[in-house]
Amino acid sequence: MKSRNGLKTITILIPFFIALIFTLQRFILAIVPLFPPCLFYSIFHLYCPGCGNTRSVMAIFHGDIFSSLRYNIVPLLLLIILFIGYIELATYSFGRYIRILPRKLSFYLVGIAFIVLYLIVRNFIPYLTP
Repeated sequence: MKSRNGLKTITILIPFFIALIFTLQRFILAIVPLFPPCLFYSIFHLYCPGCGNTRSVMAIFHGDIFSSLRYNIVPLLLLIILFIGYIELATYSFGRYIRILPRKLSFYLVGIAFIVLYLIVRNFIPYLTP
């Protein structure tokens, strides 16, 4: 029971940390133009798995989900998985455990395979390019 008290504290502090990030978004977005261009794209003229991530996160900060998906789907998927994981943590730390995320490794391997396939195919379909 003692470890759940620590989890309760963490569970309560996470939303404040996220609020701090959104409060500081103006400063975070101000340093984005300082990032160098993608070296992989500069050399090979193909999109690497990280191409579009910065623009995708910026679109999430602005609340533009569709643009975020257009630039790169990975940050939004990670955000959704983290949110569901937070819900599971909150229910566990307050004594009522609800499982939402699948526990089978095969689910995650298939998901990763689809993401890798998407990251490769988007180099060849103009609509999927960031």
